[in-house]
Amino acid sequence: MLFNYRVIDNPLSKYKGRVNMNAAQIQLINFLSAAIHDERLDIDQVKKINFKSIIDEAEAHNIKGLVYSAINKNNISKYIDKEQLEQWKKETFFTAVYQIQHIKQISHVLEIFNKEKIPVIVLKGLVIRDIYPKPELRTMCDADILVHKEDLDKVKKQLLKLGYIEYGITKAHIVFEHIKYPPIEVHWFLTYEDFFKKNVLCENEIWKKTMKVKVGGTEALSLSFEDIAVHLCLHMAIHSASSGFGVRQLCDLVLLVEKKGDLIDWSSFVNKIREYGIDKFTMAIFTICRILFNMTVPEELNSIKLVKRELLNLLIDDIFESGVHGNRTLSKMFSNKMAYNSHDKVGNNSWGILKRFIMFVFPPINKLSDRYAYAKKYIILLPIAWIHHFFSGVFSKEYSFFSKIKFLVSTVHISKKRNKILKGLELI
Repeated sequence: MLFNYRVIDNPLSKYKGRVNMNAAQIQLINFLSAAIHDERLDIDQVKKINFKSIIDEAEAHNIKGLVYSAINKNNISKYIDKEQLEQWKKETFFTAVYQIQHIKQISHVLEIFNKEKIPVIVLKGLVIRDIYPKPELRTMCDADILVHKEDLDKVKKQLLKLGYIEYGITKAHIVFEHIKYPPIEVHWFLTYEDFFKKNVLCENEIWKKTMKVKVGGTEALSLSFEDIAVHLCLHMAIHSASSGFGVRQLCDLVLLVEKKGDLIDWSSFVNKIREYGIDKFTMAIFTICRILFNMTVPEELNSIKLVKRELLNLLIDDIFESGVHGNRTLSKMFSNKMAYNSHDKVGNNSWGILKRFIMFVFPPINKLSDRYAYAKKYIILLPIAWIHHFFSGVFSKEYSFFSKIKFLVSTVHISKKRNKILKGLELI
């Protein structure tokens, strides 16, 4: 289905036209826009909606509670199956309770950090949620905080006391998990060289420009609104290259621009995204936010070259296909791995994609798990291990047989499409 849009009195008026979206996606955006803007819907349009499709789309993007809030506000429950509506209502209630408990726990953690005089910057959802009409419906799967690298041992000590355990570490953050509460990601860098040549969000400058916020009643530091905007775009760019991202991240940007845009130095913002090399990607994202949510794009972004409609269509399609974490389907999950390799950027072409696909199906001996130890011991048995590996995947019960067939047929095709997006947006 075609989504009609028109931009008035704005350089983006060049984009008058249509975007390819199916009915459920169009309906989802209409409900989502009403939810984040606290607006009313056209009841005549609601009568024609397939709410099962809306729920499926909302679930894939982890925004069911937000979408339900639009339904509740607009009193259109009579158009929805009662059993379906009751289940949706219960899920929204428990989602809100879970998020409130999450914030209460993070508030407690921050209070301890404050007592120990450990400076902390709270990131992403912990700040953005407060500009939503119903903050408890802006879901978070974890909590992201930024600390000074020299304070890592102090932070770790306090989290271990609270029952958290160290679960994983990267070049930029450590994940701490808890049996009762969502994970906490402790960052000491906001970006790292795998994706960007220069760390424009210089940590020293960030700390100088912080502002005070409250998380569940506890005082903490936040990035400035300008740096939040840059960080949101960087985060989407990283996820776009590595796995993809869903519509929830677009909502974050829309509300930030609409509610805090007058506090942002947009000229400085443009300079930063240019230094990172994500100016074309950022322009595409702002354009999509304008198309889908009628967001006004700051005039300072007019200096950035507009993105072709074909590329916008591909990116919108990828956002919907991705779901909240980029792994909505088996095919999408593996196509992400095939489309881009941050450690081998020269291999991000058609041959590189095919090569990674072949290596996935028939991995080198050092990539095989201990399950195939016999091949590591006797290399002549490697072809048998490959067959074993292939059929283990085919008959695994984790995904349906249909999903596996779809994966085998479509992964390379999807990877090429994603690769085209990344090249077109100059992310590779």
